[in-house]
Amino acid sequence: MNATQHMIRITLILISTFLAGHSHAAPPAPAQQVVEIVGAEFGTFSSGKPLELDLEPTRVVPNKVGQRYGWIIEVRTSKRALSVREEYLLPNASGAQNANAADPAGESQDISAQRLKQVSQRQLVPMDGTIYGEWTIGSGELAGHRHLQVVIEGRVAASFEFEVK
Repeated sequence: MNATQHMIRITLILISTFLAGHSHAAPPAPAQQVVEIVGAEFGTFSSGKPLELDLEPTRVVPNKVGQRYGWIIEVRTSKRALSVREEYLLPNASGAQNANAADPAGESQDISAQRLKQVSQRQLVPMDGTIYGEWTIGSGELAGHRHLQVVIEGRVAASFEFEVK
């Protein structure tokens, strides 16, 4: 083997080694998909139109069975679905105990003196750049101050204070 052939062989071995090493390297990490919160609004939805999402901004929700209320958040993202958690702080239990005192069946319920928290976790698909969460006033709903926090992809996106009257 002459010097030229030897040099070509070493060059081919180096190129093969280089390519083999790169073919087993981890693929580049995908660009992080960002969720930008453009706007957030809380209010009531029309009770007579269950399929419509016309939000009337307010911080007071009528304590009327069937009254729809909630939030609409405008987002900018390339993600197809968003992980959304709602943390809903209910009125304090002393109000619940007073309400149960009028109901003999409710007297056997033991409700702690702490405020109660209800958590909802789900995947929401943005439609025209918006997602929404909806709640409905149920029978026996207590009046009082509420706090609702919306967490999107692990970050607090909106926090709402309101009264049920």
